Amino acid sequence: MVLRRRFAVHVIFFIMILFALGGCSTSKFGRLEWDEEVKRSFESYQVLPDHKYYYWGVSSSPGAIVGIEETYELISTMYTQIDTESDEYRRLIDIVSVQGMGNTVEPWGFRILDKTGNYVGVWYSAVRATSVVINDNRQIVNFGPALVVIGEDHK
Repeated sequence: MVLRRRFAVHVIFFIMILFALGGCSTSKFGRLEWDEEVKRSFESYQVLPDHKYYYWGVSSSPGAIVGIEETYELISTMYTQIDTESDEYRRLIDIVSVQGMGNTVEPWGFRILDKTGNYVGVWYSAVRATSVVINDNRQIVNFGPALVVIGEDHK
């Protein structure tokens, strides 16, 4: 009986610590939310008003293209801003669009949301996960592709 009580106390204590740490560590994390319309908008070269566009990686092989709503600031050396009036914008989208040719990976469109679900921008990439950290000044301070999932159905 004493052993069960001691075990129960340890389990409850462990759960309390997990909740406490979980609340601290995820307080500034945003997320991606799959949106087929975002994918279609990129593939039709649509430029959303009041957004700044960036690519992640090198221009010859970008890993992602993002559009950030202008009330947010992207603080990252991993992204290069794109002139959406140039041919470069279409070229970068075309490169991302064919990333999955010949295998099961294809680019996806996502809405970028902050920790409370507010809209931040759009994401287009075969990479389906990223870390998004937004501080209280609406600055995106950590934003990087995290994982490629191959062969899973996203619906």
